[in-house]
Amino acid sequence: MVRRLAFLAVAVFLVATFSFAADVEEAEGTVKAVTSTSVTVKDAEGVDWVFAATDDTVVMAKGASHKMKDLDDAGEAKTIDKFVMVDQKVTIKYEKKDDKAYAKEIRVH
Repeated sequence: MVRRLAFLAVAVFLVATFSFAADVEEAEGTVKAVTSTSVTVKDAEGVDWVFAATDDTVVMAKGASHKMKDLDDAGEAKTIDKFVMVDQKVTIKYEKKDDKAYAKEIRVH
């Protein structure tokens, strides 16, 4: 009985994980513009993409943890424009909702 419950728990976890992953898409390009709430990226075909950034958006960039500490020490807001700059190459994992693309993760290269 315990085996069946463990198997069921693992199965439910895997289904939930794959369901979430199916909704997340990925885009790559060069940052064209950035504000405290959005980032605009030009892809390889020259198409501009606008991604909304929320409090849940994760930015992965070299030196980001040090920057976070510096902003905390200074009492400043930790907004996307403090970590992502124009002309940087990025990979963005995003989710579409209400005809908008919401950045879940931004990886700066």
